[in-house]
Amino acid sequence: MTRSRLHPDTNPYIAFSDLTLNLVFVLIFFVGGILAVGQAGWEQVRYRKAQDVVAQAVKQARLPARPLLLLPGQRNDPPGAQRWVFSSQQMFVGDTATLTPAGQEALVAFARVLRDQGQHWKRVRIEGHTQTSKPNTPERWSLSAGRASAVAEAFYLRGGISPNRLAVAARGGQTSYAGIKFDPRNERVEIVVEYAQQSGD
Repeated sequence: MTRSRLHPDTNPYIAFSDLTLNLVFVLIFFVGGILAVGQAGWEQVRYRKAQDVVAQAVKQARLPARPLLLLPGQRNDPPGAQRWVFSSQQMFVGDTATLTPAGQEALVAFARVLRDQGQHWKRVRIEGHTQTSKPNTPERWSLSAGRASAVAEAFYLRGGISPNRLAVAARGGQTSYAGIKFDPRNERVEIVVEYAQQSGD
């Protein structure tokens, strides 16, 4: 007496197509996850070479006052933007928008470094920032605008940067330096260098 073996009713073509479909779904989710999480990082990589060239040029230059380079992601900037920070205490006369002679020299020297590396970037945005306003006191828009404008004038009158590559913004006390109100570092000018998609090689 022989036993009959039971064979399950399976179609190998259907099983293969199910497996293929599952693999396609996994691949779609995997690629989608990478794009969602890493898009900003990938965009940043595209500009890294140009950023490194400019940062190295600033480092090697004999600047009277060296600005601080903020790390990417510390501000809500477009990919490829690079922020340099000058303290207002070093640059301006007291609580005014008048540049000190030392501040003027530092900014002009920095502008000339940017000018010499002009093939790597497309625009420079100059932001004036003031101290956080206390309750029931007006925002200091005019001071922040005046300081940003003074820096822009130094950049194109003596630094050699074309005015059509400059933009000026007044931020008042909206964005504190490190998230701390009434921090002396809030009084500053930030130079935002925006890079072209393709750096000059």
